[in-house]
Amino acid sequence: MNTRLRVLVTGARAPVALHVCRLLNQFGAEVYATDCTSTPLTKASNSIKQFILTPSPKFETKLYIKALVELIKKERINYLIPICEEVFYISKYKDELKQYCEVLVDDFSKLQSLHDKYKFIKMVDSLGFQVPRTAMLSEKTMNNKWFKNNHLVMKKIFSRFSDSVIFLPSIDDIPSTRFDESSWILQERIKGDLYCSYSIAKNGKVLAHSVYKSNFTAGLGATLSFKHTDRNDIHQFVCHIVEHLNFTGQISFDFIVDECNKAYPIECNPRTTSGLHLFDQDVVKALLLQSNKCLTPLKKKKEAIKLVLFLYGLQQVKNIRKLGEWLKIIATYKDITLRKNDPFPYFYQIISLIKLWRDSKKNAVTLLQQSTYDISWDGDDI
Repeated sequence: MNTRLRVLVTGARAPVALHVCRLLNQFGAEVYATDCTSTPLTKASNSIKQFILTPSPKFETKLYIKALVELIKKERINYLIPICEEVFYISKYKDELKQYCEVLVDDFSKLQSLHDKYKFIKMVDSLGFQVPRTAMLSEKTMNNKWFKNNHLVMKKIFSRFSDSVIFLPSIDDIPSTRFDESSWILQERIKGDLYCSYSIAKNGKVLAHSVYKSNFTAGLGATLSFKHTDRNDIHQFVCHIVEHLNFTGQISFDFIVDECNKAYPIECNPRTTSGLHLFDQDVVKALLLQSNKCLTPLKKKKEAIKLVLFLYGLQQVKNIRKLGEWLKIIATYKDITLRKNDPFPYFYQIISLIKLWRDSKKNAVTLLQQSTYDISWDGDDI
């Protein structure tokens, strides 16, 4: 009887899913990957045994869960690891799925409260951390003198990649477009640098943790290059939140570090993010929740999504210093898709990008919005 570990990785479109599959394969696992798009990056990798096309988690949720159950039973899967925003749908149906395998996500109620930008800020504030002043968009807020006299950020409570962010000199500068007041928050704009953290936790204990500064992004929020930096304040914050929630799974946070070097938490992504690229095979035991120590990346490890750096990064080069920074990343960082023993995803990313571009035109959305169009969760009933 074949007793080899079998792992199902969902969200195969994401570059970090490719990394997860490669690490699991090196660990000796038999890896299966799924997605609801036909040309995900991971499909071209020799690290997976099979790619399976599924219905959309967002638009065909019950069919999606049914497809996962059938696959898990057929291939005798031991672990299910969600990567992208399908994590919310999998978490919602975790009780059904965990009858057949280990489902490495926490309860839906926790993920929901973390994903909601307003609830997250209020929770962090209640725990005594300093946060940007934040309020729901409402008539009362519109008449608040403080919001009238300060620079603000306006964004949807459910969003990703900062795709809904609007910067405002004051509340009087809100566009005349009609906004659904139940879907937007106003937040104090703190000027500084964006830092991101990625962690794996089990029962309130952090098993792996990385922090990286966001130098170049796709849009306003999707970081394209990664190098670990030690920030004890961010580490302690993550440990506190994880312990408070008794959290299990993967969790990521965004921070603004101001000119005084103070880190302000601004939002949470309770799922995998690109900070995982900074870890090697030794992180697999943490991913499978089998580790008992806190792992951090090697400082010398530097990774980048170079194709997207060409598409988006060059647009952000405004001076000689920034050009030098961009050239250094291109020259010295390793491309996350290219590995000598698994070269095909490097070339297949062109096919994935063309498909993404065509779908974005069909759905009249941006490339970034299309990247999660059929898997995102924005507070809808599931």
